[in-house]
Amino acid sequence: MLKYALIVILILNLISFTLMGIDKRLAIAGKRRIPESTLLFWGFLMGGPGLLLGSLVFHHKTRKWKFRLGIPAALIVNVLVAVILLSAFVCYDVRSDIAYKTGYDCTIDEATAAELKDGGYQCALVLGCAVYADGEPSAMLRDRLDTGIMLYKEGIVPKLLLSGDHGQVEYDEISVMYNYCLEAGVPSDDIFLDHAGFSTYDSVYRAQSIFCVESMIVVTQTYHEFRALYTAEQLGIDAVGVSSDQQSYAGATYREVREVLARAKDFFKVLVKAPPVYGGDQIPITGSPEMSHV
Repeated sequence: MLKYALIVILILNLISFTLMGIDKRLAIAGKRRIPESTLLFWGFLMGGPGLLLGSLVFHHKTRKWKFRLGIPAALIVNVLVAVILLSAFVCYDVRSDIAYKTGYDCTIDEATAAELKDGGYQCALVLGCAVYADGEPSAMLRDRLDTGIMLYKEGIVPKLLLSGDHGQVEYDEISVMYNYCLEAGVPSDDIFLDHAGFSTYDSVYRAQSIFCVESMIVVTQTYHEFRALYTAEQLGIDAVGVSSDQQSYAGATYREVREVLARAKDFFKVLVKAPPVYGGDQIPITGSPEMSHV
């Protein structure tokens, strides 16, 4: 899908570039010109870069106010459309990897549990989220943790990998997540902690590079699953998602819009395999989690 979209965009830019060249020749020859609205139309139709390049190469329309405003406007529209297309591509690419969505009671049916057990996943990666000043997890984080704990107690995964933001002394998602799991009866020996999961990309990257994870179940809300699973797939991790949508959450529209931008950002990060903010010594998920508790 992405390949074909890129080919179409390339063709549109070749058209807009060529039209600028033709119109320049017509202007020199004193012949009937291509309407300015036609040139701008092709620019807004994902041909903005071609229009700009044509303007610079052919020294054409550089003083026309319509183009001094229209070309930047076309480029902005092109970028917004490209971001939406990349977001759609990320969702389309991993749509079948979201294996299950928990219900309001955070349960899983026997058939799905058996299917997930057959996958032999090494752990459940529970992605961090906001915590309150009083040390309580937000509703979204609590639902993620409950889902991860359910997967552990059902014997679907042998370990939990909790990844979140602990970049400041006064803000500590990981301790909140860890204590919540301990209180739910998960042994500390089966809980790995990633204190440097500052972003979805970093959490997934570090799952592989620091914790040597080869296969995992990603636990987060559905809107967030697509990006996490796409990152895992591109980094070579065998991953499926178990979504933790157990209620309606405030601010859903804002998060959906922000996620469109984040998918496009992470698309390019996995393209170049950008390193996370922090590296570190390896703590294999198959070994002891003690060093991650420090």
